[in-house]
Amino acid sequence: MNSANRNTVWASIVAEELYRSGVRTVCISPGSRSTPLVIAFAEMRDRFPDLQLLVHIDERSSSFFALGLAKVQRAPVALLCTSGTAAANYYPAIIEAYYSRIPLVVLTADRPPEMRDCGSGQTIDQINIYGKYVRYFFEVGTPEILGLRLRYLRSLVSRSVSMALGKGDEPAGAVHLNFPFPDPMPPIPVPEDIPDDLELSSPEAIFGNPSGGAYSQVMTGMRSLGMDAIATIANQIISHPHGVLVVGVYDSPPEFLEVVRRLARATGYPLLIEATGASRHNEIGHYDSFLRSANFCNTHVPQMVIRFGAMPTSKSYLVWLQKHINCQQIVVGSTNSDPTHGITQSLNVYPVNFCEQLAHYLENYAQPMWQDKQWRLDFELAESITEDVIRKSLATIDELFDGKVYAELAELLPTHTYIYVASSTPIRDLDTFFHSDRPITVLANRGANGIDGTLSSALGAAWGCDHPMVLLCGDLAFYHDLNGLLAAKKYPISLTVILLNNDGGGIFDLLPISQFEDTFEEFFGTSHALDFAPIVSAYDCEHILIKDWQDFRNSVTNSLNSQGTQVLEIKSDRKRNKELHFAIWDRVIESCDRQFSPPH
Repeated sequence: MNSANRNTVWASIVAEELYRSGVRTVCISPGSRSTPLVIAFAEMRDRFPDLQLLVHIDERSSSFFALGLAKVQRAPVALLCTSGTAAANYYPAIIEAYYSRIPLVVLTADRPPEMRDCGSGQTIDQINIYGKYVRYFFEVGTPEILGLRLRYLRSLVSRSVSMALGKGDEPAGAVHLNFPFPDPMPPIPVPEDIPDDLELSSPEAIFGNPSGGAYSQVMTGMRSLGMDAIATIANQIISHPHGVLVVGVYDSPPEFLEVVRRLARATGYPLLIEATGASRHNEIGHYDSFLRSANFCNTHVPQMVIRFGAMPTSKSYLVWLQKHINCQQIVVGSTNSDPTHGITQSLNVYPVNFCEQLAHYLENYAQPMWQDKQWRLDFELAESITEDVIRKSLATIDELFDGKVYAELAELLPTHTYIYVASSTPIRDLDTFFHSDRPITVLANRGANGIDGTLSSALGAAWGCDHPMVLLCGDLAFYHDLNGLLAAKKYPISLTVILLNNDGGGIFDLLPISQFEDTFEEFFGTSHALDFAPIVSAYDCEHILIKDWQDFRNSVTNSLNSQGTQVLEIKSDRKRNKELHFAIWDRVIESCDRQFSPPH
């Protein structure tokens, strides 16, 4: 422990307690006021080499890097910045962490109270700066070297990490600790700052928990329902044979897919899975396309929907649900996640436990005679028809079309590859066109559905992952986070970036606003005409402009077998992309309408 002055002792305890509580990575942005904590972390790394310290000049990029890392490792990551507007740059990532339930421990340095609201430089009001978007906020106070205050500090830090992990009363998310530090910032000895007898008078404060673990430990279990509640839900299912299981946007635990498939068999319901939810192999993954068929939607009225994760990205699924709003919905693992405002039961339980309990009950206490096998067969038929239409349509397209990128990747990517996909058009195209027989993990910032920080999030995930990582993003998402490329230059990060450049906001071309040509291009098309090649090269990353599909296949394969970050840019025409999208959907609609025409 550095005992040069009260700041260094205070910061040393913070760093040690974070490490004991399970934090193994700290993303640091330079600044003067945070110096005591920076020094403390550097000294902790000397003692514990598994503590990783990553320096990001841009706080915004740093926070999204930490978010991607925490997402892929399912572990808390700490952020540290100086005082003033530096802290404000964390806000978008903290909002995403709130909605996506990602554990971040945000440490902001601050001026002491006497330097606030008096014109002192680099000082803003940092109290509750992130509002409701953190699970916990605490103004730590200026350092005091007293036994009680040091014990409080250890307890505060360890409890905060537990809350970030969702072990408290709320789900996982960001916690914010604000640290005001008076001068001096460096570890300059200050006479009489530290009592000589502190180790003897307050050993717990100085040495922490004798076990070596966190000072204040929070233990939690997996919530589950009682047998009576399970029986009630089982009886609802038996009374409503026309139901579906839906896996929306969900960072599902490894054991989830097996148990939700077991539940699908026990209920007789088709299992609809979003690309970001779980592996869709042999399940219903093309529902966004075939639910565009009016005949299918009109002849298939859901009585019951059991959903895991957030609402799926699919607009056609949302419209189908709204069309049949009397359907009973059960949302598992969330207490407020139904934008349709239908008849909803929200179950604050662990989804894996729920699937196991309900499947076990149906398997042992219910006869399967109530299941309507034709209901599930119809979904499987619609899935097969849609898959065949899309496959044949893409086979006729030789030009560089965004949708075909995903189908090609489904054939190219090796087992256990990770995909990080941007919001807007990429996540929708992934849902429509990417269907792999191999286990591929898909990550996305779908808490707030923004495009900000996508590149940094993918770099953070790639840095913390020992599997190949591919980022799929549009040109606007890429442009929005160009600062994030500095991490690729600074640290050994292997990432394959598929940059889909149609020169603007391609998602808007697919929306009704595109019909208003007088204002569309200026305000929604947002053409930028940027040449990304020299920008990418400035960050020592390799840029490859894709010429044709064979070039794409070779470049992806080479990139996955290379070190470092490569940007594979595919240029396409927005209007042509729109034409091809709608042509494929029209064929799907025509085929499904013909197959599922209502009886006369």
